[in-house]
Amino acid sequence: MGSTLAVGIFTVLALVELVADQLPSTPPRTKPPGLIARIILGGLSGAAMALAGGQPLAPGLGLGIAGGVSGAFLGYQARTGLVRALKVPDVVIAVLEDLIAIGGALFIVTRF
Repeated sequence: MGSTLAVGIFTVLALVELVADQLPSTPPRTKPPGLIARIILGGLSGAAMALAGGQPLAPGLGLGIAGGVSGAFLGYQARTGLVRALKVPDVVIAVLEDLIAIGGALFIVTRF
């Protein structure tokens, strides 16, 4: 995870996700392709954070998976609900959602 190659790969994947998430043809994050990706990457992120903090792997892995799954479903409900309630295009809420996610991630990784 700390190698230059890994950082490059994860950066490219994150940028692809940011762009793909804005496209109207992208399926909901609660459908298998997006949900599986969130399970895998959530688990990997949780495991990496746990190991980086000198903690056991298993709880970090489990919490990362739980975060990926709950974030997928709660995020989907929040995004679709806000689009309906505010009567704004989906892209407005999608960009706001991405900014919150990036800010939250930066906050978390700089505190632990």
